[in-house]
Amino acid sequence: MKKKLISLFLIGAMSAGVLAGCGNGGETNEGGNSGSNAENQGDVSGNAEGSEMEMEVVVEPGTETGGGSATYSNKQVIVGEISETSGDITPYWTNNASDYDAYKLVANGLEPIVNDQEGKWIENPTVLEKLETVDNEDGSKTYTVTIKDGLKFSDGSPVTAKEYVFGIMFFASDELQVDLKATEASAGLFQYYKGYSAYSSGESDTFEGVHLIDDKTFSVTIDASMEPYYYGQALVAVGPESMALWVPEDVTLEETENGVKFSDNFTAEYIGEKVEKAKYDYNINCGAYMLTGYDADAYTYTLTKNPNYPGNFEGQTANIETVLIKYVPEDTMMDQLKTGAVDLLYQVGDGDKIEAGLDMVEEGGYDYLTYGRAGYGMISFKCNQGPTQFKEVRHAVAYLLDRVAFAQTFTGGHGLVVHGPYGSQQWMVQEYAEEVDGLNAYTYSLESAVAALEEGGWVYNEDGSDYSGEGIRYKKLDDGTYMPLVIEWLSSENNSVSDLIVTSLMQNPDVASAGMQINQTVVTFNELLSYYYDNSEENPYQMFNLATGFGNPFDLAYMYEPGSGSNINAIPGEEGQKLYDLTIAMNQTAEGDDVAYAENWFNFISYWNELLPEVPLYSNDYHDFFTSRLHDFEEDGYNWDIVKAILYANIE
Repeated sequence: MKKKLISLFLIGAMSAGVLAGCGNGGETNEGGNSGSNAENQGDVSGNAEGSEMEMEVVVEPGTETGGGSATYSNKQVIVGEISETSGDITPYWTNNASDYDAYKLVANGLEPIVNDQEGKWIENPTVLEKLETVDNEDGSKTYTVTIKDGLKFSDGSPVTAKEYVFGIMFFASDELQVDLKATEASAGLFQYYKGYSAYSSGESDTFEGVHLIDDKTFSVTIDASMEPYYYGQALVAVGPESMALWVPEDVTLEETENGVKFSDNFTAEYIGEKVEKAKYDYNINCGAYMLTGYDADAYTYTLTKNPNYPGNFEGQTANIETVLIKYVPEDTMMDQLKTGAVDLLYQVGDGDKIEAGLDMVEEGGYDYLTYGRAGYGMISFKCNQGPTQFKEVRHAVAYLLDRVAFAQTFTGGHGLVVHGPYGSQQWMVQEYAEEVDGLNAYTYSLESAVAALEEGGWVYNEDGSDYSGEGIRYKKLDDGTYMPLVIEWLSSENNSVSDLIVTSLMQNPDVASAGMQINQTVVTFNELLSYYYDNSEENPYQMFNLATGFGNPFDLAYMYEPGSGSNINAIPGEEGQKLYDLTIAMNQTAEGDDVAYAENWFNFISYWNELLPEVPLYSNDYHDFFTSRLHDFEEDGYNWDIVKAILYANIE
């Protein structure tokens, strides 16, 4: 069978090389409205009138509409997404899926290595003049990158090798991750560079594996302990960042024989004010579009074509002048498409909405794309505190939820149940289809749930006597106290997935019969994310529901690294270490050895299925619905997402 590399929109495709491993495509509020009211969503019209620029495009054969030739104004396209935008466009703190799509459109574009439509990592001739690779005697590998002359940021300032090195140094720094509380995911692929641990921890002020050679040339050295790496050249798919945007002008970079370092005034206190401004006003960048506005009331980003963008690896620049990325509530999304308040609904996964969209397509005036998802919806647990720190409790929750019925109800038949962190379209799943089918499906069973709880020691009443068979179960802890089997669940408001969990799990009589209680607290999705990323044992919540996608590279190491702030599940001890080691085994498969990689992938999935840090709910087929005025928009949600596809699109 033909093998394909894995890709999907994350916190999904690479974000200028700074999202750790890019295994995670970003959290989405699947099925949710996030609390916005419908009135706020009608402020931006789908009417293209009033734009200053108009571009006429000759229609190629096959793009005629209404029996005659169409012309493209290419003034504006409005993209509707189901996750509430926050205005925090940069993905290094707490932004969500819709923020991240906006970010990628403005930030991605000048990476020397990119992936093409098939997911293959290739050299980007628009940016790269030369790439040299040296295998060093100590087992490390050095990539030396020479960029082309004339590259510019959106404000016209020059892009040199220094800006690439700054991006690495800045986002890997202890000052950013610890003092300014950026998620450790911001360290990105830099975790594979020699000297990363010492630099990122603040032990050293110099990044050993990074060198600034001249205005056009820099190098990065991959640590010997990280070699080989299955995705190879993807480790240098890094993008530039503007020093003028992020730090005061007297902060400088210095090349030394031991690596690059910042000037002594690079401190969190000194740069903090500028960083706080830049994370919301990300206005010097290098993508196909520029951030020119954010309307908090309408939850809408305005992105305008970047005149200094040289084009992607095929030389393609954006056709459409303005892209609006707008949050659309689930209950009004189809009406907004009908009225022209949005032109495109991106990644619709709810079965009822899909059926409504297909009806609109049949009636005429609309079109759609559909593709399998490299991601899944899930119930996510904190595994370092509360009852969910014990895997038997996590197993019991899974046994008490009929996941087959749940997936059928939510996706309307446009999806299926998965048993781990994977999507049905990933090639490893197809390669190991029989083994995947043999994983523990946690088939609905009160008896199995009770057996798991009893095995885990949940056999007491509150007073320490043997469990009576009614009420809440308790477990005796090492300190002699008794923990009640009460799980605190945080969900987002107006969320159809949450509503399904209420009826199929929380209010399920078998949950009470098993001796378990689940309490729901409802907040906005952005509030939910702040707790979701909080790994402290003081976090009052142990259970969350949301969805995520997987990227290319499919590198999950940072998500399970013990002690990492990006390890959302926070699995402690030997179990957490083993899971992490299995992700490293995947990464360190020799480049091109698909057989070994698939085997290592299944070893990880199998152990994950045993630990069950999350209960997978579904992996759905996504649908994009859009006005028939939109042409040449082709994406597969896998190797070629909206951010890449929108460059080629035209709109009447």
